[in-house]
Amino acid sequence: MTGIRVEWLTVPSRTPSLAALIHAHAEYERSSVRQPADEVLSRLDAWCREGRVELAGAFVGSELAGYASLTSDVATWTGEEFGHLDCLYVNEAHRGQMLGQQLVDAVVGRARVRGFRELQWQTPSWNTRAIRFYERIGATGTHKQRFRLEL
Repeated sequence: MTGIRVEWLTVPSRTPSLAALIHAHAEYERSSVRQPADEVLSRLDAWCREGRVELAGAFVGSELAGYASLTSDVATWTGEEFGHLDCLYVNEAHRGQMLGQQLVDAVVGRARVRGFRELQWQTPSWNTRAIRFYERIGATGTHKQRFRLEL
């Protein structure tokens, strides 16, 4: 499809439609977490400046149609840092147009540049479309349950 591009969002607040995609992503994953858009974008700006998160946006023309975020984590068992694909989301109107693939490719490329030997992520077990996509790109799943404890 023509007119599709992926860009790294160094100042997320300059892409106000990002907050709408983040909220749509949370809703899609059936999360009750909702933060005010200005707070989310302000924090993301700071974290991008600090290098704690890198955000890629997929644009169709001038419309932000999807995003992905790369963070880092540490594996205690191996003593190595690894890349974490914290979010990958494409709005429903643009699914099936290779935006997800382009976002993953961008994150994989950035993770390699950062020296990560592995990229990890999770998806809800009911999200079979995403699971098929991840398997198609060569990812392997693990059988772990993710937990969350509010503090």
